[in-house]
Amino acid sequence: MKKFTNFINKEGTKKVIIVLLALFVTISFSLSLDMVTNSDIKDITENTGYITKILMKLNASIDKDIFQSLILFIGFYLLFNYTFFKTKQDKKIWKILLALLFSFFIVFGYSYKETNSWDLIFGNTFQLFKAIVKGVGYYILFRALINYLFDIAFKNIKVKETANKVYNFIFIKHSFIIPLLIILICWLPYIVSFYPGILFQDSSNQIRQYFGYDIPEDSSTNSANLIDENVKITNHHPVVHTVILGLCMQFGKLIGNDNLGLFTYTILQVLLLASTFAYCIHFMKKLKIPNWIRTVALLIFSLLPIIPVYAMEVTKDVPFTCFVILYVILMYKLITNANTKKLAIKDIVKIIVLSMLVILFRNNGIYVIIMSLPFIAIFDKTNRKAILITSVVIIALSQIFNSVLLPALKITPSSIREALCIPFQQTARYVRAYEEDVTEEEKEIIDKVLDYSTLAERYDPTNADAVKNQYNKDATTEDLVNYLKVWFGQFFKHPNAYIQATMNNAYGYFYPESNIRQYTTDFIVDAHGSINNTGNFNYHYIEGLRNARESIKTITDITERIPVISWINNIAFNVWLIIMILVYFIYTKKFRYIVYIMPFISIILVCIASPINAYFRYTIPYVFTMPLTIAIFIDIIKNNERIEKNEE
Repeated sequence: MKKFTNFINKEGTKKVIIVLLALFVTISFSLSLDMVTNSDIKDITENTGYITKILMKLNASIDKDIFQSLILFIGFYLLFNYTFFKTKQDKKIWKILLALLFSFFIVFGYSYKETNSWDLIFGNTFQLFKAIVKGVGYYILFRALINYLFDIAFKNIKVKETANKVYNFIFIKHSFIIPLLIILICWLPYIVSFYPGILFQDSSNQIRQYFGYDIPEDSSTNSANLIDENVKITNHHPVVHTVILGLCMQFGKLIGNDNLGLFTYTILQVLLLASTFAYCIHFMKKLKIPNWIRTVALLIFSLLPIIPVYAMEVTKDVPFTCFVILYVILMYKLITNANTKKLAIKDIVKIIVLSMLVILFRNNGIYVIIMSLPFIAIFDKTNRKAILITSVVIIALSQIFNSVLLPALKITPSSIREALCIPFQQTARYVRAYEEDVTEEEKEIIDKVLDYSTLAERYDPTNADAVKNQYNKDATTEDLVNYLKVWFGQFFKHPNAYIQATMNNAYGYFYPESNIRQYTTDFIVDAHGSINNTGNFNYHYIEGLRNARESIKTITDITERIPVISWINNIAFNVWLIIMILVYFIYTKKFRYIVYIMPFISIILVCIASPINAYFRYTIPYVFTMPLTIAIFIDIIKNNERIEKNEE
C-alpha cells in the first residue's frame, strides 16, 4: 500500500492521472444521453452482432466537434492540475456529497426535461452505461471546482476599499439615497411602458374578490366553498395583500380612474422594492464589502430587466420578497451580535413586526420564521429565552390571525388541496401509468376527491393545477382520509410512479437548463382583461407604448440566454449557490451561519411542494436576494475570527 501511495505521489504519475481525468471528462461531455435505437442507425441489420450494435450506438452518441473538444480538454487539464493533489483531503466527504448532488441534478434533470421521465438513465443497460459515464464526468468536474472554491478561492478573498471619489459619493456618503435614485431612474422606462401595472390571473381574481365578484369555476383561486356567500375574499391569496390592492382600486373608483387606482398600488410596490434594494447596498457599506461588489449589485438591481418587470407586476410575491430580504438582514444582525448584548424591547418588537409581515404576505411565510428564528437560541445564550418566547409569540399571532380573526370576518381559509400537490400528482401519474392496477373501490375513493374519470388525461408532469383544480370542494374529512389510505397503499405497488411524479414536478428548481415558466411575460405586451370582463372596470395599457413593451419582452428573453448574465436570474444556479454555501458552513463547522440562509432553504422546500415546476415567481425571494446573500457570505469569511469571539 505504501509503495502504491508513493507511486501515486510521484510528480510524473500525477500528471498522467490529470491528463487521463481531463480526457475522460472531455469524452463524457461529448457523450449524448439521447436515446439511440436500432432503427436510428441505418447500418444495423438483422445479422448485426450484439457487440457491434452497442459500438454503433456508442458511435452515434458521441459528438465529434474536434475544436470544442480541444478547448474543453485544455480547460479541464488546467483546472485539474490546479486543484487535484493540491487541496485538503480531510473532511472530503462533504465535497464528495456536494459533487455527487450536482451531478445528479444535471443527469436526471436532462432526462426529465427531454422525456418527463428517467428513461434516458434507466431505459436500458446502454442508457445506464452512458448515464454513469456522464455522471462520473460531471462529478470529477464539480469535485475540482468545489476543491478550488472551498480550499483556495474562499480562503483568499481580499477586501480592499476603493478610494475613487465617484464610488465614495455613491457607496459611502450617500449609500442609500443615491442607489435608490439610480434604481428608480433605470426603472422609469418600465414604469411608463407598463402603466398602470401588470395584472395576471391571481391579481385580477384578488380584485374581483375584494369587490364581491364571483371567481371563474376553473380558476385556481376558486378552491374552497365560501363561509359566507356575501364575503368573496378567501385566504387563498394573502388577505392583507388583497385588501391593500382592493383599497387602491377603490381609490381609483372614487376619482373615476381605474388605471390610476391600480397605479397607486403599483408605485407603492415599486418604491418598496427599490428602497429594499437600496437598503441592501447601504447594508453592504456597513459590512465594508468592496465597492466593486456593491457596484455589481447595483447594476443587477437597476439593469437586469426581469427585476423592474416584476416591480411592475401586481403580485404578493414582490412585497413578500422585500420583507424576506429585510428579515434575512435582521437574522444576520442577530447572529453577529449574539452573546454581546441583551435584546431591547424595541429589538423584539422589530423582530415580531417584520416576521408578521413575512407571514401576512405569503401563506407559507410561517415556514420562513419557524426554520430560522428559533435556531438562533441555540448559540445566543444571552438572549435564548427572549428568542424562544418571541418565536412562540409570532407563531401564536399567526394562529390567532388565521384561526380567530379571519373566521370572525367570515373570510374562507385556503383549501387543503394547496398542501396536497405532491400526493395528487403522484396519484395522477399512477393512474395514467398503471390504470389496470387500480381497483373499482380505489377508483370510487379517488373520485370523491379528484374526479377519477378525467384524472389521467388531466395529468401534466410539470404542473399540478389541472389535477388539483378539480379537487372536490365538498369532500369530507373522511373522504380525504380514505384517499390518503389509497395513496399510501398504491405507493408500495409502484413506488417508481410516485418518485418520478415528484421529481418531474420539481427538477426545474435544480436543473440549470430547465424551461423556466415566466407567466408574467405573457401579460407584459397586452393587458390581461379579466377584471374588465365584469363590466365595471376599465384597466388597460397605453396602446402607443406597445412597441416599447414588445422590446422590453424581447430584451428580457435575451438576457435569459446570454452566458454569465443568464446565470444571475437562473433558478437552479441560485439554488446551487445556496446549497454550496450551506455545505461550506458544514464543511468548515460554521454551523450557526446556516441560520441566515434557512429562509431561502424553506422557500426552496416550498417550491418543491408547489404545483408548478420551475415557476420563477415563486423563486424571486432568493434569486433577487443573491447579491445580498453573497455579500453576507463574504463578510462571514473575512470577519470570521471577530464574530466567533462572541461565542467564547
